[in-house]
Amino acid sequence: MNATNAPLCFVLMPFGIKTDGNKQEINFDTVYNSFIKPSIIMAGLEPIRADEEKSGGFIHKPMYERLMFCEFAVADLSFANANVFYELGIRHALKPYTTVSIFEKNTKLPFDTAPLRTRPYNFENGAVQDLETNIKSLAEIIKINVNTANAQKDSPIAQMITNYHFPDLAYLKEDADAFREWVNKTQASKEVLIELVSDSRNASEEEKNKIKERVKEIEEEAGSGLNYDYGLLYALLNSYKSMNAFPEIVELLKPILKTEEAQGNIFLQQQLALAYNKIEKREESKKILTDIINKFGPDSETNGLLGAVYKGLMDDGFKSMNAPAAKGYRRKAADAYLAGFDADPRDYYPGVNALTLMFMFDEHDQRFDKFMPLVKYAVERQLLRKPNDYWAHASALELSVLEMNSSRAEEFLSSALACEPDEWSKNSTLKNLQLIYNKTVVTAGESALKWLQEIIQTLKK
Repeated sequence: MNATNAPLCFVLMPFGIKTDGNKQEINFDTVYNSFIKPSIIMAGLEPIRADEEKSGGFIHKPMYERLMFCEFAVADLSFANANVFYELGIRHALKPYTTVSIFEKNTKLPFDTAPLRTRPYNFENGAVQDLETNIKSLAEIIKINVNTANAQKDSPIAQMITNYHFPDLAYLKEDADAFREWVNKTQASKEVLIELVSDSRNASEEEKNKIKERVKEIEEEAGSGLNYDYGLLYALLNSYKSMNAFPEIVELLKPILKTEEAQGNIFLQQQLALAYNKIEKREESKKILTDIINKFGPDSETNGLLGAVYKGLMDDGFKSMNAPAAKGYRRKAADAYLAGFDADPRDYYPGVNALTLMFMFDEHDQRFDKFMPLVKYAVERQLLRKPNDYWAHASALELSVLEMNSSRAEEFLSSALACEPDEWSKNSTLKNLQLIYNKTVVTAGESALKWLQEIIQTLKK
């Protein structure tokens, strides 16, 4: 979407796939892209959404600015997300009109939302039902309420405290103008980064270095603004990761994580730990991750990254011919991965890695038999939800190899490559398959594993 001068509409909603804790599951990215965004555009507004800003639970400067300065807002109250309700409360204290609330019809809304006029929609079988009708209906509601002369009061404060004087934000016009300029500039930078990542996929090393320099220029142009411009910051992180530029990620994140605003951002800490591990600074990575786990408990992402650190230490041990230490780190890596999968069995990533490492043990680990069907089910669910996700197909490939199912492995190799993975993603899969091959070839022989060697060679291309 190119920057325009249309009124801005901020969308308050969860992002990604969320569950109500029972059986209902909603892909909120699908809800946004197929339903909410087209409705806003049809109403003549420009949608913006903080979907990339994994801020670790705290609300930051651009979020307050969106709530204050966006001419309109749409709030999706589905699953009673705490962040959405907090942001909606701020919006309702600032503006009597111009906020429309929607929710998935099976959501049980809290009692305190009774005064809100909320519009339901139905999400079934991975999609918003009656999509065209819903888009037109929401667009009409937005159009009516954009004009305050016709708008209904949507803020409970305006409805119940009739003498309440809402703040006049006109004196902040200069800040509002700067906010719009910032939105347009950030969006333009994101679009450039998307193009650069696309260009880097089939580029030569010389071309990749030039692309990397252009990404660095965008980072330097943003300067200290990245301390709170998390949308652009995450776009830069994704760009660097796609080009295997992990030293650049370390240099990007170290000063940012020293600021007070970012110190509570677990996602950024995890990304710094990931980058440290990729450049083989294992101890720095391990400290960040163990500090997070000690403070907040195990979770699939942090424990998965810690497992990768121990796996790196395992490789370091084998390279230095220190086999006893390497085997010890292998077990620590498997335990860390299993703790992550146990914390959230929906997240297959730590489970797949744990199985591969247990496969490498000298003695059979009974946990392998216990967790294999659970991890397979988690991968199968992800394949259904995200059929274009490389990691889901690569994990299915790895599980097939662990079971020595050559036909299934070749099938998932094809589907994984069709996802057009980055080089570092393919290399990660390649490394695990090579480990399995090295372990199995000792007893099975090269001829029996010719199919696996062909898969490995294909990933090297």
